[in-house]
Amino acid sequence: SPLLPFAQALVETSDKYGLDFRLLVAIAQQESNLCKKAPTDSYNCWGWGGHSRGVLRFVSYEEAIGEVAKGMREEYIDKGYTTPEEIMAKYTPLSPGTWAAGIRQFLGEME
Repeated sequence: SPLLPFAQALVETSDKYGLDFRLLVAIAQQESNLCKKAPTDSYNCWGWGGHSRGVLRFVSYEEAIGEVAKGMREEYIDKGYTTPEEIMAKYTPLSPGTWAAGIRQFLGEME
């Protein structure tokens, strides 16, 4: 995975925002196969800010990790979206449940 060299940054940034680092990894796995299928030169492995006009782009993986972690804390966890199913309802509301199931599977694989 292109994210492998950023493993420590994922852990440290997750700690900074009080997140389980596995959540960021699981979302990256679900959204882009750990960045292997992310939009070219976007550094956006999380599908963060995706919309009908395209995808949000970052200048680096470090920036992306920081913005996604901060956003997950402020826009999801702090607002009561804590389970994969609750996060899915806001993150990807059109999913029939497969997104949350994938997140749960990847979280379990990292235990």
